[in-house]
Amino acid sequence: GLSVTANPTITSTYTVTGTDANGCVSTDQVIVTVNPLPTVNAGLDIAVCTGQTVTLNGAGAATYAWTAPVVNGVAFTPVSTTTYTLTGTSAAGCVNTDQVLVTVNPLPTVIGGPDQTVCIGAQVTLIGQGATTYSWSPLVTNGTAFTPVLGATTYTVTGTTAAGCTSTDQVVVTATALPTINAGADVSVCDGSQVTLTAVGGTSFTWAPAITNGTPFVPLIGSTTYSVTGTDANGCIASDQVVVLVNQLPIVVAGNDAVICDGETITLTGSGAATYTWSPVVTNNVPFVPAVGTTIYTVTGTSSAGCIGTDQLTVTVNSILLVDFTPISTVGCTPVTVTFTNNTLNSVNCVWNMGDGTTLTGCSTVTNTYEQPGCYDVTLTVTAQNGCVSNLTVLDAVCVEGFPNAEFAPSTNTINEYDMEVSFNNNSTGASNYVWDFGDGSPNSTDIDPIHDYTNSPYGNYEVMLVAISPAGCADTAYSIIQIIEELIYYVPNTFTPDGDTYNQTFKPVFTSGFDIYDYNLYIYDRWGEVIFESHDANYGWDGAYGTDKKRDVQDGTYTWVIEFKVRMNDERKRVNGHVNVIR
Repeated sequence: GLSVTANPTITSTYTVTGTDANGCVSTDQVIVTVNPLPTVNAGLDIAVCTGQTVTLNGAGAATYAWTAPVVNGVAFTPVSTTTYTLTGTSAAGCVNTDQVLVTVNPLPTVIGGPDQTVCIGAQVTLIGQGATTYSWSPLVTNGTAFTPVLGATTYTVTGTTAAGCTSTDQVVVTATALPTINAGADVSVCDGSQVTLTAVGGTSFTWAPAITNGTPFVPLIGSTTYSVTGTDANGCIASDQVVVLVNQLPIVVAGNDAVICDGETITLTGSGAATYTWSPVVTNNVPFVPAVGTTIYTVTGTSSAGCIGTDQLTVTVNSILLVDFTPISTVGCTPVTVTFTNNTLNSVNCVWNMGDGTTLTGCSTVTNTYEQPGCYDVTLTVTAQNGCVSNLTVLDAVCVEGFPNAEFAPSTNTINEYDMEVSFNNNSTGASNYVWDFGDGSPNSTDIDPIHDYTNSPYGNYEVMLVAISPAGCADTAYSIIQIIEELIYYVPNTFTPDGDTYNQTFKPVFTSGFDIYDYNLYIYDRWGEVIFESHDANYGWDGAYGTDKKRDVQDGTYTWVIEFKVRMNDERKRVNGHVNVIR
């Protein structure tokens, strides 16, 4: 057969005429259909970053084939910049191609910088490198200082290239706490004392004013503030202060030396400080009696700040004379004269205080007369050759008795034969012994408050005498009269019966004692007030008759009587009256 090449551009019918060997000709036709090529589209060129995936999708054909290893519509990760060819086949089997450039941009090598450790409060500047732009998380501004919070914080920087590719890096920023620097408590010392300031809380320290931490030094007088700066292992710095107060030592003054006499008190009083102690031990500003001899007393004064100073003084104690004197005749009744003899050896000046306001001088004997009652203390004051004065006081050296005051009161001054006992209340003062004379010849009594019975003593007056005697024998006398009287005793009946029998025939008062028989009158009155009977003899009574002849009897009834008589003990005249019943 004969091949013919044709390149139709459109669908065409081709006729072939064939001649065989016989010359026979025959024809045939073939239609060549010319299909259009597909408009294959591989897409726009793409730029990605290393590691990003790409999905290539062809268009304009029925089926697609990409340069290996790309599969249409399936994501893949290109490793470098590559031109990928897409072969698209139409349904008619026509094939066309297209290309797409996939540019793979490299990721930037971002560097955040080294990890940092700072002290709290210090600023940090984070600067990213290796990209075009940078962002940080937690949010800070690249290249701008900031103050991190306490602790370790991881900061992530994202760097972006001009192509938009990004990469990250991390930086750990640790903000450490400042050290707690402690300079110690404030110090108060005395001048000349050493002080050691030892700060803690750091690894190294610097002091101002300059001293060495932990090393003793002697500060100057006054108040000084020392500041210490401490640095810890992280290089962080903090400071503290301490005040050192240096107090002056007190200027203690013990006082002047003293010379005193034995038995005298002395008061040692230090000055210049707040409190004081003495050696030998005495109490500051309190009087005491030092021993004989010379003693050095040292006072230690302490100021209110506790600083100490000392001073000394000498106390000399001279001996004194032992005073002695003898009184003669020291007790008696006023007046009493007493002689005193000085027995004190080596006395050069002697003064006597006699206790009654009298002052005498003399170192041998002195005499004083005591006029007033009482006990008197006598004091002899003598001076020794060393000038020391001593004295002796004898309490109640002289007791002068005043005369006592005798006084008493009887329970009664008048008694009778029915009650003959009298008690005596002794009111004497200044006495210790008593003698009673009751005036009736009975023995004397020495009782203080005696009771005396006058039984069997006749009527009359008796002088009672009390002699009161003091302890020194001084006496006083008191008197009182006791009168024994005859008691007035009588009875007046109120009825009599003059009926002629032997009983109750007359009316008269019955006197037992106490009236004057020679001064007696009895009068009987009738109802009209007329005297119908009178008698002047107590033994002669009314028999119920009346008239001059006394032969007529009065009628039964009540009659008035009047009796007049004199009391024998005091000559008192009495008048009494009453009624008597006449019954027959």
